[in-house]
Order: sequence, then C-alpha cells, then structure tokens
Amino acid sequence: MVRDHQHNLIGTFSIKKKYKTFNLSIEADLKSGVTAVFGNSGSGKTSLLNCLSGLMHPDEGHLFLQGEELFNSESKINVKPENRRIGYVLQDSLIFPHLSVLDNINYGYKLVENDNRKIYPNDLIKIMGLSEILDRQPTELSGGEARRVAIARALAISPKILMLDEPMQGLDFGVRGSIIRYLTRIKNELNIHMILVSHSISEVFALAQHVILLDNGEKMAEGSVQEILSSQGSTQVIDMSELENVFEATVIDNGQDSGIGIILLNDLELEVPAFRAKTGSQATVSIRASDIIISKSSPQGLSARNVIKGVVKEIADSASLSVIYVDIGTLLIVEITTRSLAELGLTPGLEVHLIIKANSIGVAEIN
Repeated sequence: MVRDHQHNLIGTFSIKKKYKTFNLSIEADLKSGVTAVFGNSGSGKTSLLNCLSGLMHPDEGHLFLQGEELFNSESKINVKPENRRIGYVLQDSLIFPHLSVLDNINYGYKLVENDNRKIYPNDLIKIMGLSEILDRQPTELSGGEARRVAIARALAISPKILMLDEPMQGLDFGVRGSIIRYLTRIKNELNIHMILVSHSISEVFALAQHVILLDNGEKMAEGSVQEILSSQGSTQVIDMSELENVFEATVIDNGQDSGIGIILLNDLELEVPAFRAKTGSQATVSIRASDIIISKSSPQGLSARNVIKGVVKEIADSASLSVIYVDIGTLLIVEITTRSLAELGLTPGLEVHLIIKANSIGVAEIN
C-alpha cells in the first residue's frame, strides 16, 4: 500500500533491529489522531514501541516526530528517552508503588519545564475520572483504575505523542469500555496524538484512524481501518470472528423486572437481555459484526427485537468476507460473505435494514 504525505502527517520512522527470534524492519508514517499498530502476538508491536520511545536502540533507521529528529543512525542522533517528550504506558501499567494517585500524576508534571507544560494535573484528574481516588495507594486500585492512573501520569509530561501498549489487556468487558471512553476523551479534549498497540481489531476500529499492520517484524499494510480490512493478506493476521461494535449507551431499563432491558444509543432505543446497572447510568455495549443481519427491504414477522434503518456508507471487501459500514446515527460494522454482498447488490448510499437479536447484544455498566 502506497504511503501518502498529506497534511495530517506528524512524523515518519524507519526502524531495523535484529533479535534472536525475528528481525524488526518497519518503515511507516505517523498520522494525527490515533495510529494503531496491529498484529498477532510476537509480531513486533512492543519491540517497535520500545525502539520509538528510546528504551531500545535500533540497529539502523530514523525517527522524525513533529519536526524534530529524535533518532538517526547515519548522523548518530539519539535523543535520550526522557527528552523525547513521548508518553509511554506499558502493558503492566507500572505506577510508583510508594506514591499516591495524585503524587504519581504530579511526578510526571514536575519533570516538564514551564514552557513545555500544556496539560495540567487538574484537567487530567477530571478527564480520567480520578477525583474520588486521589489519596489511594496503588495497592488499593482496581486494574482499570491503575490503568487510568498510568495514562494520566504519562500525559502529565505534556507529550508530543502518547504510546499505549495493549492498554485494555486483561480487563473485563465493562472496564475495557471505560478505557475506550477515556481514550476518546483524551483524543477529543486534549488533541493528543496516540500510537495504540493492540491485537484486538475491535479496539482498533473503536479508536484508530490510521493502522499499521505487522506480521513477523514486518509491515504488511498501512492505511485506514477500511483499507486494512480490504488489504491482501489481512485475513492471515485479523480474526474476523472477533470483529465487534463497541460503543457507549445510556441505560433506560435494566430489565430486571421484565427480562428485557432497554438502552439508548444516541436517539435509538435497543432491546437487550436483562443486566445489572442503574437506570440513567452509562454502559458499554458490544455487538459482533457477524451477529447482525442486513436486509434491503423492511422485514416482517420476525422474532428479533431490533430492526434498525440505516444507510450503507462504505464497503471493505476481502477474498471471502465483506465488512459493511452502516450509518444508523452512529457507524456500525456488519460482516457478511462476499457471496451475500454480490447477491444483495449492496452499494454505498443504499438504504438498508439491520436485524439484531436482543440476546446477541452484550451490555456491562461502565465502572
């Protein structure tokens, strides 16, 4: 896939490093917003972040970020990690065990010179929802809380870019949804560029605008999420059965009395299985792309509880499967076979109906 050099380019890199088990050799662009580095375990995702952050020294290559040259093997430039202004949240979300939540955040803030301070602790505390736990010690935090503190501390240095290595790994569904929500707020409210490492295509779909697809230390493809899903060889890396829609909705009725709950997605009501959450609270909702049926005409006499009208916005077509992007007020992804795509004659702009069984929708209250 050809790389472009549009106005949203914030950096470029070329990294080569030999390891015992594989060779890392990647050249790619960094775009504004969220760039996801996607691949299976052992594909080189974490090794790439370590090289970009300066924790590991590449054998050769370069790194340019927002007009500054941070690494160049030919000219012997190698800016120290602490001077690169890169916020890095590792997989283990390590925070200082002897410091409170507030002191962890302030520690990063105090490292930054006054002229470079663009993000302030009070803003981070508000955005990341930490006001109720500021006095707690790390041992008193849940996994999701610790992850949020680690992200806030990384942002306290007012970084040029925030790098996150599997920030939702090991978290349950509801907490995972809350991290997606907080990262979305960071992107929108702080205008921070991010590099997100993930092996979950659903997390990539929920957060990223640009994707670098890795396999065995090499770049297989680079482009938008839609372009990656359509790229040759993507099915070798992406498990389409895991493709799901993850979004935030408001609880109208938890269904404890009737057995059928109701959630509000924008202005759209969906019926879901009964779940435990307070009325009016926010919930994380998941719908597998393969669990959604698409119809060109309004279906009649169905047992399915949710029939939603939408418009086809885009189609990503691969060898055996097609991913349809449907606008229902928010964007939903629907997975169908290429044969079904051909038989239905779906094209962008076409009005369709989505059929979703209530019991195929997962709901968990956001913590």
